[in-house]
Amino acid sequence: MWLRRDIKSHAKRNLQNKYWTAFAVTLLVGILGGGSNIFTYQFNRSDFHLQNGQMPDQLESFFQWGIDFFNRPFPDFENWFNPFAVRFSAFLLIVALFGGLFALAYSIFVSPVIQVGGNRWFSRSRESAATPSVGLIFNLFKAGRYLKTVGSMLWMNLFLFLWGLIAWIPLLAGSTWLIVQLIGGRLEWPGYGIPEQYYSWIGPPEVAILVAMTLVLTLSALFALPVLIKHYSYRMTPWILADNPGIGYRRALKLSMRLTRGMKWELFVLDLSFIGWFLLGLMACGIGILFVVPYYQSAQAEAYAFLRKRGVDANECTMEELLFQPVIIPAEQPDGMTQQIQ
Repeated sequence: MWLRRDIKSHAKRNLQNKYWTAFAVTLLVGILGGGSNIFTYQFNRSDFHLQNGQMPDQLESFFQWGIDFFNRPFPDFENWFNPFAVRFSAFLLIVALFGGLFALAYSIFVSPVIQVGGNRWFSRSRESAATPSVGLIFNLFKAGRYLKTVGSMLWMNLFLFLWGLIAWIPLLAGSTWLIVQLIGGRLEWPGYGIPEQYYSWIGPPEVAILVAMTLVLTLSALFALPVLIKHYSYRMTPWILADNPGIGYRRALKLSMRLTRGMKWELFVLDLSFIGWFLLGLMACGIGILFVVPYYQSAQAEAYAFLRKRGVDANECTMEELLFQPVIIPAEQPDGMTQQIQ
């Protein structure tokens, strides 16, 4: 039976005498694998303050800039020509291009392998009283494991990316409409081309724009729900690959969906239960989050172990498929039993 308090209690117990090694693992995975990002947001309330029913100056300036941009005459590039500026711009473009290609290659061929290696460390840590070596996170770079791990993670990330496009549909539709209106010269400040007869129930044009933006964001949030569900469907894929990197992307994704069937809400609530810890970490200038991640990852390892056992009991998979080998304890020993080791 899934009990969140048991999952977290076992996670804490598994970190005993292993915490600082786990901290080093999560730190390396965060740096080399991009496994942890800290975002800070600054919100200035005065930026969104309405006075006398008028739009903020910043937003008015933004719309006016867009209108002026699309209505201005085409520039005369001959007067802009400067040999040094052209060469320097070309150099910056080449540097940016190679930098982007390097970042893309790194995110495909290095980061996912290190992330799966980090999961492998936490899985092995919970299954053994001994503390695994930090070098275990690089174990999947070996021949026979590396390319299969890269391929499986690439397919998973590609599917998640395609699903993620759904959430952008309202934003893309709204942005496209706005650009078309600006290019056609049908939006002017103030009014935005909204007929005056609609002001009685929509309000002033400034309010209408806010209503439209709120509607678009709400639709984006609704469209993001299938993406979130699919994210939790694929959640166990890196953990499955940590057990058996050669299982293949089709089987890994399919098994992950089967293991998480009926458990997505529980996994979501498990993530929510760490919000307090991460908020405390943010209060320490964000550095405190680094000390929470080992606990979070240990809990994820416990969740995977629970779902894995549940899947084995339901004949969705076998421990042998995940490269575990049965160990038969001799009958002369008390309580003869079969264990699984890897």
